[in-house]
Amino acid sequence: MTFKELLNSVTFDEVVPCLLQMHPHAEGNLKWYKIHFDMLRQMTPKYDDDANSDVCNITTREMEGGGFRLNAYPMEGDYWEHSLTKEIILAPDVKATNAEIVACCIWHTSFYGFVDEHAQESLRFDEDDLDIKDRWDDSIYNKVKAKRYFSIIRRNGGHVPSMRELAQSKKKELIRRSKDDFWCISESMNKIKKKRMFRREFRGLYYERMAAISKFIVQAIPALSDERNNMSIEQLCGLFQSDLISPETITSYADENTNGVKYFCELLKMEDINSRLDRMVVVLTTGEWHKELTEDEQHLCKLLIGNCKSSDILFATDPSLGRQVRIDYATFNSKDPLIRH
Repeated sequence: MTFKELLNSVTFDEVVPCLLQMHPHAEGNLKWYKIHFDMLRQMTPKYDDDANSDVCNITTREMEGGGFRLNAYPMEGDYWEHSLTKEIILAPDVKATNAEIVACCIWHTSFYGFVDEHAQESLRFDEDDLDIKDRWDDSIYNKVKAKRYFSIIRRNGGHVPSMRELAQSKKKELIRRSKDDFWCISESMNKIKKKRMFRREFRGLYYERMAAISKFIVQAIPALSDERNNMSIEQLCGLFQSDLISPETITSYADENTNGVKYFCELLKMEDINSRLDRMVVVLTTGEWHKELTEDEQHLCKLLIGNCKSSDILFATDPSLGRQVRIDYATFNSKDPLIRH
């Protein structure tokens, strides 16, 4: 049986208890395992000549503290399309259900990311113009990414705050974190070296934060011109002055029997995407433009907003999505909402 055939033999509901038994910490990422599972089931298997192997061996390994756990090898590092072609080979001592084997396999296939965007970021394949050493230097990598996004934001009329223009509370936090990061290795340094190292740490944290926020803003810019929305680029750039922020992108993988909106409604029942921050801005992108929200879309918006103090939902259209839906969202803490009604 190939991995693709194995996936099609079970439901995700059957896989969940097996996954949590093997990896209890997976509970906080169940929505991503669901997306990963559905993504794999919709992929077309494709053989890759450079893959690690044409088979996947399911064995057991002894864990620290006692007990055994299933292991799938090799699954990590191969293209997902090729992994689907792999023949699943069980060791003689393995007595496991299909659901248990799938749980083991998807834990391994998601090692570098649950979806393509995660894997690209993890492996940094999208930065081919950087030298290898620079690609793996976080401070350089984040600075290059941030400056690309800055130029797009500025071309669209937005303002990107400099390090000096950051909110005082955020600046103090970055200063504290910068000192914490290099304090333990700077005892023997002279003052000049300490200052130089502090500036490097501070810049690194600044660009890390600004790259994440800028990426979200760039993803949201096309929605600003949609007549259904009333947010400006200046208001959107208010995210730069937030205290805490967590941006994310999720695309649905609905099968032929449903659509992306209903898929997300079910997904959000599984796990709240905003359980700790006060405010939210969402870009809800569908495959077809329509002025009035459907009943399902209204329900999805309510699920997204949850108990937020304030929320802004922008609507966008991308015909390539078809029946799928993409959600770009940022949850954040801030004294003020982005739009003051």
